[in-house]
Amino acid sequence: MQDHRDNVKITKEYYDGIAHEIYKECWGGENHHLGLFDSTDDFFEAGQRSNENLLSKIETKGDEKILDLGSGFCGLPRILARSTGCHITGLNLSTKENEYAVQKNKEEGLDHLIEVVEGDFNNMPFEDESFDILVSQESMLHSPDKKLLLKECYRILKKGGQFVFSDILESPSITSEEANIVYSRINVPYLATFDFYKEQLNQTGFEIKEVQSLGSENLGKSYQAVHDQLKAKKDRLMKEKNIPEENIDQTLKALLFWVEKAFENKLEWGLFVTRKK
Repeated sequence: MQDHRDNVKITKEYYDGIAHEIYKECWGGENHHLGLFDSTDDFFEAGQRSNENLLSKIETKGDEKILDLGSGFCGLPRILARSTGCHITGLNLSTKENEYAVQKNKEEGLDHLIEVVEGDFNNMPFEDESFDILVSQESMLHSPDKKLLLKECYRILKKGGQFVFSDILESPSITSEEANIVYSRINVPYLATFDFYKEQLNQTGFEIKEVQSLGSENLGKSYQAVHDQLKAKKDRLMKEKNIPEENIDQTLKALLFWVEKAFENKLEWGLFVTRKK
């Protein structure tokens, strides 16, 4: 398996590189997560519905300490801060994303409620039982050791605390050749499955309250929308951001492969609602 330190370096370089500009442009600058298209064809409305769905699973009184794992542009922390008044910490690897998030938080008058920490969620810089609630949206796939990640989550979460996360998963029907192409887009050694998370959450000490399949079709539609946004903005990104055409074309090809595998039900999307026993 790939050395953990190498994976951290690769992931950081990925999000600090051209992916930062591409994601900011194609996801609208709030976050870069998937959307629920159950009652809309608009990608950004679908993303909002996805946020609302995850937030509906979180129980807050207004004084909890919340950690977002892989917080990206801090879209979810800003929603949480506005809706709950809780203190949110965003843990994220990318320096560029974090700088963008800090500025965005300040512009929206939420910097007093949101702290952005640069760090690795497989080796978190927090004391044991530091948080009441953990959340994450489609970021845990980047972990090269998801068993270790779940143990870290258990360590920093208070007893009885909630852990709610969504992630991109692989289906047992995907071939090893297809899986390796999927992994290469984001430089990871593997993706989890529904069964993997169920088994490892239980073994780690979490009580699973709900598992929700968010649909391969929604995953496919989300990445199709990103592909189409990137294709439409290709010339401007080349001229204004100096992104090489070769890199954009490679990204477009990789995105289409994910779309194809999603519509073949070989990639899945799931939400897990758990509590630390």
